[in-house]
Amino acid sequence: MLKGYFAAVTAMDLDVGRLLDKLEEKGIRDDTLVVFTSDNGFSCGHHGFWGKGNGTYPLNMYENSVRIPFIASQPGRIPGGSCVDALCSAIDFMPSLIDYVGLDLPVDLTLPGHTFAPLLTGSGAGERETIVVYDEYGPTRMVRTADWKYVRRHPGGPDELWDLVNDPDERANRIDDPGQRSRIRDMQMHLNDWFASHARPEKDGLNLPVSGGGQLRPVGGKWEDGSKSFVEN
Repeated sequence: MLKGYFAAVTAMDLDVGRLLDKLEEKGIRDDTLVVFTSDNGFSCGHHGFWGKGNGTYPLNMYENSVRIPFIASQPGRIPGGSCVDALCSAIDFMPSLIDYVGLDLPVDLTLPGHTFAPLLTGSGAGERETIVVYDEYGPTRMVRTADWKYVRRHPGGPDELWDLVNDPDERANRIDDPGQRSRIRDMQMHLNDWFASHARPEKDGLNLPVSGGGQLRPVGGKWEDGSKSFVEN
């Protein structure tokens, strides 16, 4: 499986090169913003499993599962070779790209994301203090700061608190540490407030039976006991 993973990465690298070569050939490389990213992370045996957040049950929010690559390139506008250590989220992509090309956000949209376009160009601040991961993971929710991560599994846990500075591999769950009660309370409040502000009841995954299994079942598919792995639209 690992050989196949690296083979896929190699093929992808070659095709990214082909795309860049074609932009150069057409003389539009400097006029084109190229973005490379993904919709989820992946564990290649990390923590003893293969897959992403729904590769385990309960669903996981390990860094390998939720962190994704984001590489942006436009010669003459984005400084080459620079790396920005900031908390950004996929929900920031739309406002960031609209801001980057100089358009206004549609007035009828209320978006939870923030633009990080200034981070791309090096022209100013654009980072946030916390990010929230949600949606696909149903009743498993997460809030993360630069140093800490809190994972809440509804309705009854098990919950997690990770010290990402001193425990970057997420080995020592601090959720039962009496000295962290205030931090847990604050992060839980932030998580609840975020969903209260942005979640739509008809779209909220909190009550959906997302039960893990990675890519083993299609949308609307059924487990051996006859229950559905995902609710059909």
